Amino acid sequence: MPEPVSYEIRPLAREDAPAWRALRLEALTNHPEAFGSSAEEFSQLSLDEAAERIPPAVGEDVLFGVFAGGALCGCAGFAREKYMKGRHKGLMWGVYLRPMLRGKGVGEALVDRVIAHAAGHVEILNCAVNPENRGARSLYLSRGFKVYGREPRALRTGGRDHDEELLALILPGG
Repeated sequence: MPEPVSYEIRPLAREDAPAWRALRLEALTNHPEAFGSSAEEFSQLSLDEAAERIPPAVGEDVLFGVFAGGALCGCAGFAREKYMKGRHKGLMWGVYLRPMLRGKGVGEALVDRVIAHAAGHVEILNCAVNPENRGARSLYLSRGFKVYGREPRALRTGGRDHDEELLALILPGG
């Protein structure tokens, strides 16, 4: 049974940009094989440019943050497809949780929050995962995502290629 932990999940605002920029850079640095963005490129963004990547408070797109002890310790985003023919689909992106909160049900709560938000806007929620990231892969499959494909050599970091599994979740009513 996971040890109980106190945390809050809420949408991030542009004012959260300094904390999110630091958390995102941590994720990209510590797990370069898990994200399409690179730490090198992201570190070049100014604080204002990082803030612009946080979706506005009003709208369908959202970036959720996990706060524990007042500190931002995790995040996960949702973005709806922009083009008319794909507006029934959305993407879960940028999922990261600091190690101290893993295995305590927080990751499940974060992904569930993205799924609940997505269900109000789209019929299909997509995401991608490095199949070597067993924790994230297991989490997504436990929430009902199904693997529908694999992109070989999707990411290259440190001279090594990494595949990505493509996953989809058909949402209620979808």
